[in-house]
Amino acid sequence: MKIGVIGLDTAGCIIAGHLLAKTAHDICTYDPDGRRCGTIVWCSAAAELFDQCERIVIALTTPAELTALCNAVSSFLHTGQIIIDLTDTSPALAHSIANGMRRFGVSYLDCGVFGSSGLTEPFSVFVGGNGESFSAVQSLIRCFAPGCRYVGPSGRGQAMRIICRALASKLMCSIKDMEALAASFGISRPAFINLLGSFEEIAAPLAELEGKIPPFDRKELLRDAALADEMARRAGLYVDGQLG
Repeated sequence: MKIGVIGLDTAGCIIAGHLLAKTAHDICTYDPDGRRCGTIVWCSAAAELFDQCERIVIALTTPAELTALCNAVSSFLHTGQIIIDLTDTSPALAHSIANGMRRFGVSYLDCGVFGSSGLTEPFSVFVGGNGESFSAVQSLIRCFAPGCRYVGPSGRGQAMRIICRALASKLMCSIKDMEALAASFGISRPAFINLLGSFEEIAAPLAELEGKIPPFDRKELLRDAALADEMARRAGLYVDGQLG
């Protein structure tokens, strides 16, 4: 069985490297920008890769690239393929792609990545999609994401990514606000960390002040926090003490 990897930035090359080292399968790669990953077999077109491979791992940079890819390969999909997608997308887009792939007998798993960029430690991967398909490729995903977790139907992998990033954003903002308040009372930053960090219940969030939590792009965190709030409002849930 051949495995394809599409998207050869840092994350894609890490994935391809792990698969090459940890499986006995042939690996094919493709990148829309023409990037290559060492000496691993490279396809000149995404259609060529989809025509050959039964398992395809996607790690593109933007949802627009993902949409363009899906449109380009629709004629080369075949029954039994399983797509493992680590591109950052919305739950709605992931759900839509899964429905479209299902018409061709193809299973699509959306994988939300929470943690350091480029799949470097530490990070978590949340997988949404068909449960049987996840079971079929779980060992494959664990080659590059040992802590992957199945979270339910299509879209939920991306939903969990957004929720976790939104939580991280709110924690970071809250901690910095309290640090500023402490400073207004003449409590130094080291003292603030030392005194409050002694309480186990809040020690983990406070690790952010010491740089122990993975770095996140602040714009991405704020975007996902806003999206999480909108999702909560649509669900009729309380957000920051108010009902949307």
